[in-house]
Amino acid sequence: MRALSLSDNVPWMTALANDVGYNTIFASQLENFARLGDVLVVISASGNSPNLVHAVELGKKRGVITIGFLGFDGGILKDKVDDFLWLPTQKGAYALVEDGHATLCHIITSCLAQDRPNPLEAGSGAT
Repeated sequence: MRALSLSDNVPWMTALANDVGYNTIFASQLENFARLGDVLVVISASGNSPNLVHAVELGKKRGVITIGFLGFDGGILKDKVDDFLWLPTQKGAYALVEDGHATLCHIITSCLAQDRPNPLEAGSGAT
């Protein structure tokens, strides 16, 4: 499984922000990496973050499956992504939405980890 966090490379993000603007810091990275059949997960309480909207738009052009973890009313992204996990809340309830998204991320990570063989147990003789 190939995975990449578009927010982990801070030097690249700030260079892109300086060169092309904050609105495209994620889409600009996807130009280098997005391939047909990839999955792009965006996480936004409001669903209106321009940098995520642009990333989803570019991803869809590249044949990427797009999923949004959204809060509040779902925002623009609710209608742009292929599928979404929506925590409908009052606008401004950031803590509630962020806690819900963190829980969802933990559950998904646990499921993905259980689906993969443990390299320490797979024929290594480890006890």
